[in-house]
Amino acid sequence: MGYTNVKIKGIGAYQPCNIISNKYYIQAFKEIAVDVENILQKTGKNKRGIINNVNENSLTMAIKSAEKALKNANISAEQLDMIVFVSDTPEYLSPSNALIIANKINAKNANVVYDMNANCLGMLVALDQISCVMKMKEDIKYSLIVSGIYASSISREDCLVTYPMVGDAAAAIILEKKEEEIQRGIIESKYLTFSKYYENAMSPACGMTKARKDEVTEYDRKMKWIPFSMDFCPDVWAKMIKEFADKYKFQISDIDNFFLSQLTVNYLKKTAKLLDIEKYEDKFPYIGDVYGYTGATSPIIALHYALQTKNIKEGSKAIFASVGTGLILNSILYIF
Repeated sequence: MGYTNVKIKGIGAYQPCNIISNKYYIQAFKEIAVDVENILQKTGKNKRGIINNVNENSLTMAIKSAEKALKNANISAEQLDMIVFVSDTPEYLSPSNALIIANKINAKNANVVYDMNANCLGMLVALDQISCVMKMKEDIKYSLIVSGIYASSISREDCLVTYPMVGDAAAAIILEKKEEEIQRGIIESKYLTFSKYYENAMSPACGMTKARKDEVTEYDRKMKWIPFSMDFCPDVWAKMIKEFADKYKFQISDIDNFFLSQLTVNYLKKTAKLLDIEKYEDKFPYIGDVYGYTGATSPIIALHYALQTKNIKEGSKAIFASVGTGLILNSILYIF
């Protein structure tokens, strides 16, 4: 029996060259008599790339990461059949950013191009859904999933969460469809939604219609964040992961890598503890100390880092997991 597998063939990441350390934010919050040092230490933030010029945005970053992914995959842009751009900070609403990317990288044979937004869950939702589309459509062999997150552009300077913790970045994945004798790629995904939190984090805070009006302040056009506990996220992920293990008859110890949301290092530590994994550092790559929290791109940049720093063997199991505004949580079982 053969399998139609959709696998990650190449990956790219991009960070602005303007790197800002915690020192800048600690000083900025001291000026309004607020101590931000504690939250930065607890969440594991140290540095982050922040756009500081008018020529860079989510789209330009996405293009650069896409070019890197194509090089890494050793294919040309002309081989792409599908491009999906993922972002909650897109540069344009029309035309689609994916269409512009297709033009800029000369992906002249990519005829399925569109944008999507699932907030911080975006790249994992795209990875899951596009894998399904590719399996159904015979004429799609290579797809590009690319995300650019310009988080600093929507962060309020008095917000303890979004302003000091986020970073701007982009990531890209090349997916390849192949007929193989063993099953690989995405094996299964799980989702759980708690929609009651939708008002706690809204961007723009005033809504899109009002954001077009001159009388609305820049502050109200940015993201509002009403603090609430998200500490249940590791419990949800651990439950999903254990269900994968039960269904597919393997041990948690058989999972070699966990590519989780980089919102806070504490979520990685807690998830590892719930799964009885002693040294989380061995299996849970954390890049939030260098990139900051980069939303939808964060689990993919963690994968990018792991591919550069360790030997990920063919056939090894991995978990992708994240959380999106609102809240929506998911987990994906993947075999390399």
